Amino acid sequence: MNKTIAIAGLGSLLLASAGTANAQDGRFTWEGSIELQSDVLFDSSNPANELNDTYMTINGALSYAITSRTSVNASLVIEPIIGAVKDRVLEDHGLYAEELYFAHDFGPAEVVLGKFNPAFGAAWDLAPGLYGADFAEDYQLTERVGAAINIALPLGVGEHVLSFAAFNADRSIFSESLGRKRPQNNLSAGGVSNTSDPESFALSLMGEVGNTAYNIGIQNQARGVGDVTDQTGFVAGVVYVLGEGSSVPVELLGEVAYFDAFGGVRADATIATFGAAFAVGPATVSGVYAVRDIQNAPTDHLATLSVEVPVTDSLSTTIGYRYGREAGDRNHTLGSVLTYEF
Repeated sequence: MNKTIAIAGLGSLLLASAGTANAQDGRFTWEGSIELQSDVLFDSSNPANELNDTYMTINGALSYAITSRTSVNASLVIEPIIGAVKDRVLEDHGLYAEELYFAHDFGPAEVVLGKFNPAFGAAWDLAPGLYGADFAEDYQLTERVGAAINIALPLGVGEHVLSFAAFNADRSIFSESLGRKRPQNNLSAGGVSNTSDPESFALSLMGEVGNTAYNIGIQNQARGVGDVTDQTGFVAGVVYVLGEGSSVPVELLGEVAYFDAFGGVRADATIATFGAAFAVGPATVSGVYAVRDIQNAPTDHLATLSVEVPVTDSLSTTIGYRYGREAGDRNHTLGSVLTYEF
């Protein structure tokens, strides 16, 4: 194992929203993955939490090149629309468009218009293991409508991209889902960045130098109906490959995000994620510790351990353990996932 995981993940964050899909099949290209996952919350200090949940997650990324520099892009997702409240097997799935945007490459800069995921943080994508990204996903920016510009910075060493996005939450028909119904979003639903105009923004600097990848970001999400104030956030993260070139390199990840008025209420929040991954033969072993500290609420803790084993070039399987102390409850979960990438 080497820094491929970190840099590949970084590349997806920097360029996925800029329509730079491979063109081996001509103007139209696509890629995706299918995951079959089973989570068994087998022990909890609150027995009502205990359940078995088996579900699928299907992701598809589509791109059509209008010209050599201009493309239209979409990311489609099939997954459970609501969380499990009792045992279920392959229920509550819906299809929705996570992204749908135009992109144009001007050379040193790329511009995105439409529905996309603004860049902010990376642990929600790069934290290793089956459950390692659970807390970081709380601040992932998805399904926003607006514009973004990604600028490559020629700093003389490494690769660096500055990204700026102005946006609001999607309230179009594309905020609905097919199958298990997710209603169309509207202003009265409230929530930060759910405003009539693109009043929110995110600014991120991401890059790679040698065996280190980094990201720094700031965001301001305007208050929506029912919110007390805007949410302001800061994030900084790093992925470092220790012992690159040795027989057992270790990939280390750390990211900390701080929010003033998290969720539009007067409560500060800090979310930190720390992880490590290393190869044992063909398998990858990883562990994560994360903390979520929201003002006036019990501090949550997350500890995970996972083992991923490739079956073929396109097929892999992962087993994992998750300990979560959340909302005062102590939960133990065992999970497995079979992933096919195409």
